[in-house]
Amino acid sequence: MRKPLFLGVRKFFRSCFRAKNVHKNRIILTALVLLVIGSMLRLFDTQPIFYAHAYSTTDNFDESVNFESKLWTEKPRIFEKDETGQNNIIMLASAQTDKQNKNSEAVSDQFVQKIYEIVGDSPIKEMVPFISKRDEKVAAFLVGIAKKESSLGEHSPLKDGHTCYNYWGYKGSAGNGSVLGYACFASAEEAVETVGNRIEVLVGKDHNTPEKMVNTWKCGTNCNGDPGAPGWVATVAIYFEKIVG
Repeated sequence: MRKPLFLGVRKFFRSCFRAKNVHKNRIILTALVLLVIGSMLRLFDTQPIFYAHAYSTTDNFDESVNFESKLWTEKPRIFEKDETGQNNIIMLASAQTDKQNKNSEAVSDQFVQKIYEIVGDSPIKEMVPFISKRDEKVAAFLVGIAKKESSLGEHSPLKDGHTCYNYWGYKGSAGNGSVLGYACFASAEEAVETVGNRIEVLVGKDHNTPEKMVNTWKCGTNCNGDPGAPGWVATVAIYFEKIVG
């Protein structure tokens, strides 16, 4: 028969052992749970932590701006750099074009001024803005032929007391019909356009000097034996060379 005291001690140690095991198991279980939770947090939190660390090292980082808005404020800087480079190219091309346009305008202004100086205050002066827009040789013939045929518009056909703007002896019909077979133009612009186009065609067919132009313009086909041909060529050539030369 066991003694009561011995049985009490034995029960006491068994109770302690069980309590120790339970406590140990709880610690292990808690540790496992914490480990799993920590792994899951790290898995889901990887990207935000990366951007947070990246921007937290920036000197001027604004704590009130979240990382998403920060990304969008950073992206335009990349594109801005490319656009700036592209704009520089566009601006360079634009500057080049502007320079060419200015040079062209300067040359055009000089050409207009040259024709004004040649024609003086004669009636053809009204046509200079239109003449100056034509090819140089066409413009030279418009002035040179007008000098020989009408003294730059001083002597030209009239209809009902109004000028026909025909300073070149051009035959045919125009905006205001015709007078004695000569075209009567409705305006200075129409006159320069019509006559200039005809001269342009002839220049394109190698009638590009007064000596070659006289056969067609004055005589129709050939001026051999025409006593007026040399004088026509000489007068037209003077003004032709002033503009082309």
